[in-house]
Amino acid sequence: MSAVSEIMSSKIVTVDADSDPSVLDVVEAMVKHKEGAIIILEKRRPVGIITERDVLKKVSAQNKKPKEISAKSIMSSPLITVKAYDSVDTAAQAMTKNKIKRLPVVETGGSLVGMMSATDITRRLAKILADDYSRYRSLGDALEL
Repeated sequence: MSAVSEIMSSKIVTVDADSDPSVLDVVEAMVKHKEGAIIILEKRRPVGIITERDVLKKVSAQNKKPKEISAKSIMSSPLITVKAYDSVDTAAQAMTKNKIKRLPVVETGGSLVGMMSATDITRRLAKILADDYSRYRSLGDALEL
């Protein structure tokens, strides 16, 4: 199967934890960039992720305003990642095992290079199925001659 680097999105939205962002800051970045997840960086290294679901579940449970809650307090950490050269199958297994829908993609040194989602995998599988269907259909047409 394909490598993660072939189907990942290189569009990544990050927030620097060193600036002590609030949940409101993270939500504003999500809205601005039209992304459902934000990677939290510390000293330029990915350390956590905040998703729309995290905001909904964890902020409402605290009964506080988003600007009063530190982003670090609701981020999912330690961060589960895959390497850019890992197979899509390996990434899908990691998602299933950890019950997550997005995986940050890192290089060997740990630098962030992309994000892969369950939707990316679904798109890839749909393309494979469509290509197979076309190939077999044309083979069937050839056999009918």
